[in-house]
Amino acid sequence: MEKGLAPATLQAYRRDVSPFVEAPISLRTLQERLATLSQASEWQSITLARKLSALRSFLRFLHEQGYLPEDWSALWESPRFWRKVPVYLTPEEATRLIEAYPLHKRHGARNRLLLELLYSCGLRVSEACHLELSDLLLEEGFLRVRGKGQKVRFVPFGCKLQEAVEAYLPLRASQYKPKPGAQKYLLLSQKGGPLTRIQAYTLVQEAAKLAGLERPVHPHALRHSYATHLLLAGMDIAYLQHLLGHSALTTTQHYLHYLASDLAEVVQRYHPRAKAAPK
Repeated sequence: MEKGLAPATLQAYRRDVSPFVEAPISLRTLQERLATLSQASEWQSITLARKLSALRSFLRFLHEQGYLPEDWSALWESPRFWRKVPVYLTPEEATRLIEAYPLHKRHGARNRLLLELLYSCGLRVSEACHLELSDLLLEEGFLRVRGKGQKVRFVPFGCKLQEAVEAYLPLRASQYKPKPGAQKYLLLSQKGGPLTRIQAYTLVQEAAKLAGLERPVHPHALRHSYATHLLLAGMDIAYLQHLLGHSALTTTQHYLHYLASDLAEVVQRYHPRAKAAPK
């Protein structure tokens, strides 16, 4: 809470920490539970690394507040793990996915706007679901986005998202009846509440099936696609960091590792010292 983290993040930390610190807490109990968890999961698992990171932060907090005589957080190192290569779509696949929902169908305009927000602006699914009408700066061509830790950033958008907004807003007024407290949200569910992350996840999966994509697609894959396509087009990684809302540049730099093979092909294609001599 001191860091201003989102409620969903706090819930995730609570889930990660609570199995370890049920009263009474002791160093031996923690060691036994960690041993059990490490046997049930691979030590290279990112899930286990996240749980251990949350636990270490909480133990450090307990020591700083005087609840523990010593800092137990220093007794364990975070396990190393291989980052999975994220799923990203080709520009053609992304277009097919977004256009999978016909505009004349019920909820088609809303669903297409959601997909445009995820791909055309690279939003996290929670950011898209929490967008408010006042966050649409249509004349300026920007979105005001509240990211992790309630940090605000401004993300530019192009003509396709502009068209999706213009198609959806008249229908929002006529087809959706906002519940009390939901009037401010841009994307509404059929029952008038703000669109939820689970509903958005389901809509993306449905769109992937309609588009005939064989591999599974989740909302974050569209964000990965946004970042990937901008990097391959030559965007400076510092600009991409701002657009994605990453606090540290090292987070954005992971995309460079993911794109190693693609970047090698780009260099071969464009750099004069890498091209083969013409026949």
